Amino acid sequence: MKDKLIDDVLTEMEAWLTPEQTRQLESVLVLKLHDYRLEKDSHELIVSEQRWEKVLKTFLATKRLENCSEGTLENYGRCVQMMMQTLNRRLEEITTNDLRYYLAWYQQARKISLAYLETLRHYLNSFFGWASDEGYIPTNPARRLKQVKVPKMIKKPYSATELEILKRNARSERDLALMELMYSSGARIGEIVALNREDINFVGMDIVLYGQKGKKERYVYLTESSCYHLKRYLDSRTDSNPALFVTDKAPYSRLKKSGVQAMLRKMGRSLGIEKVHPHRFRRTLATDALERGVPIEQVQEILGHVSIDTTRIYCTITEENVRSSFRKCIA
Repeated sequence: MKDKLIDDVLTEMEAWLTPEQTRQLESVLVLKLHDYRLEKDSHELIVSEQRWEKVLKTFLATKRLENCSEGTLENYGRCVQMMMQTLNRRLEEITTNDLRYYLAWYQQARKISLAYLETLRHYLNSFFGWASDEGYIPTNPARRLKQVKVPKMIKKPYSATELEILKRNARSERDLALMELMYSSGARIGEIVALNREDINFVGMDIVLYGQKGKKERYVYLTESSCYHLKRYLDSRTDSNPALFVTDKAPYSRLKKSGVQAMLRKMGRSLGIEKVHPHRFRRTLATDALERGVPIEQVQEILGHVSIDTTRIYCTITEENVRSSFRKCIA
């Protein structure tokens, strides 16, 4: 068993090491493993009652009481479920090294970003921390997982040209109205697809949203252009579905987030515009509003952020604006 393990490690590292480094690694492995007896873990399916599933349900119920959105709850559940099924150990037997192995395996297998890896670490730490506090397990094995250092990257909004190209190439009145509303309202895509026709106040040119995050009502506002295209889209429909946006074909069911995301991805690829997705419209509104002098506290209210620090993350400071402010105030 030890010889096979050493051979496997050397084979994996061969492409990264010189012959001399490989020989040195082999010597270290032989010496360090000499006094240990190795036994391969059994990954046969544990047929006994899955206690962890009951613990997970209780955890999700607790998070729901804390006002977590349904999307966040789904992410928590999916993360913990996949981890448990992959490791195939009892909840109380899982160690820090098990979690390190799982995260390393997941990153390699799924080619995920460091940002998403840190999100998974956060989910696991939250779950195991709660389970430890509630007495389901003796200690939190995720506590010693170090925070993933994620390079800070500026996520750019759409440029005015990109926004115009997207709108000009909308394949239907629905898609154009959808893009106009995503930009005008700055709403989350989950909030938009949940809207009904009666939610639109064309007279006051606003919408009252019941936020996915924070479960708080807030007003978002419509431009004349978004009102115009929403009216044209609604006037063109022949179905009786109360949903604001529906699928193109019968039975004309409520449009889902995945449908909007797929439509925008396809459009971006055909037009040669990178990273076309719903959330970027939200970021673009926030950036444009700040650049045009809207106070950040009001932008925070429109976006529905609890913390103003979150609003700052959404907003891009362009080099041109910094240069202009410097020339105006300093030079």
